[in-house]
Amino acid sequence: MKDSPVDTVATPKVAIDWYRVTPWWPFASQSIVISWRATHILLCAAALLLTQVWMSICRGMFGSEPGLPVFQDWIAPQRTFEKATFENFPFGLGAQGTESLLVVWQRFLFPVFEWLSNPTLNGTAFCLSFMIGIIAIWSFVGGCLARRSVVDLGSKMTASWADCFRLVLRRWQSIAWSVTMPSGLILLIAVGPLILGWLSNIPAIGPWIAGLLMIPTVLLCIGIGWCAAITLFGFPLSVCAIVTERGADAYDGISRSAAYTFQRPLTLALCVIAAGFLSNVGGTLFSIVLTTGLRVIEAAFDIGSFSSLRDFESMWGPILRGIVPLLLAAYGLSYFWTASAATYLILRKDVDHAEFDLVDMETEERKSLPELPKAELPKGGAVIPTSGTPSSDAPSNALPENSAEG
Repeated sequence: MKDSPVDTVATPKVAIDWYRVTPWWPFASQSIVISWRATHILLCAAALLLTQVWMSICRGMFGSEPGLPVFQDWIAPQRTFEKATFENFPFGLGAQGTESLLVVWQRFLFPVFEWLSNPTLNGTAFCLSFMIGIIAIWSFVGGCLARRSVVDLGSKMTASWADCFRLVLRRWQSIAWSVTMPSGLILLIAVGPLILGWLSNIPAIGPWIAGLLMIPTVLLCIGIGWCAAITLFGFPLSVCAIVTERGADAYDGISRSAAYTFQRPLTLALCVIAAGFLSNVGGTLFSIVLTTGLRVIEAAFDIGSFSSLRDFESMWGPILRGIVPLLLAAYGLSYFWTASAATYLILRKDVDHAEFDLVDMETEERKSLPELPKAELPKGGAVIPTSGTPSSDAPSNALPENSAEG
C-alpha cells in the first residue's frame, strides 16, 4: 500500500509595514528631499528678491524706521562671504547652517511684533504696506510649494508646475483672505481702544470716561487673543488646506487651521519640534553641499585670476557674495512650506481620520464633452439611429432600402 502524497501547506509570512505603523516616517524622510529640489529653492530665491524690492519701495515711500531692524535684514544680507563657510574644515566641508523652522516662521511675523513694540504713524503705514506685499508674494509662492509637497507626500506623485500654478492662481485670493481675515478682525476690534485713547486726552472728564469704558473693552482680549493665535499658528495650515481640499476657500482654510490647532495642540507641538530638528539636519547637509561647490569654484577662479574671488572688486562683487546667503535663506523657506504640508496631513489624519492620499487631484480645467453622433435620415423620412437599439418612433414595418420584397 502506497503512502498518499502529503500536500505542502504554505506558511503565511507576517511582516510589519513600518510605513503604516509609523506614518510620520515617510514625511520625515521625504520632506527634506522635497525641500532641496532646485526648482523649489530657485522659486523661493526669486520670491526673496521680490520681497526685498518691495521692502525698498516701501522704505522709499514711508522712510526707514529705526525701531524696525528686521526690515533691514529680511534676506539676511549681513552674512558675508566669509561667514558663509567655516575656515577650519578641509575642502570647505562645513558651513553655517540655514535658518531653523521657528526663525523662518518669525520672519513672516517680526514686522508686526517690531511695529507693536514702537508704534508710530509712519511706521504703521510702512508696516501695513510691507505686510500687504509679503502676503501677496508668499501666499502664491507658499501655495505652490505647499501644493507640490502635499501631492508628493500624500499621493506619492509629483505634481507639474503648470497644474500647481493654475490651481493656486484660482485660489490665490482665498489664500490671501485666509491670512488677512483674522488680522482684519483684530484691527477692527482695536478701533475701540484707539477711540478711547483719543477720548482720554479730553481734560477733566476724559480719563474717567475712558477708564470706565475700558473695563468691558479689556474683556475683548480673549477674542483678540484667539484671532491672533489663528493668525500666528494657523496661517501655514490654512494655506495647505486651501490647496489640498476640493473646492476649498478662505473659510475652509481658517476653520480647518483653527480646528487642527486648538483640538490637537500637543500633536502640533510635536510636529513642530520634529520639523525643527529635521530643518537643522537638512539645512546643514544643504549648506555643506553648497559651500563645497563654492570652494571649488573659488579655487578655480583664484588660480586663473590675479585677485581672489573674495576680494573681487567690480560691480558683480556684491552679487557674487550674496548668492550663497540667498540660497541658504531660500532653502529654509522651502522646507518651511514642505514641513507645513506634512504637519497638515498628520493633523488632518488625527482629527478628521482622512487618509493621506485624499488630495484634490483635479486640475480644474473645464473639458467639453464629445459631440454625439448625428442621426441619419433615409429617403423615407424615418430616423434610423447610428448605434444602439432601433428608435421607437420609427415604423415597425420599415424595411431597409436594398431588401428584397416577398
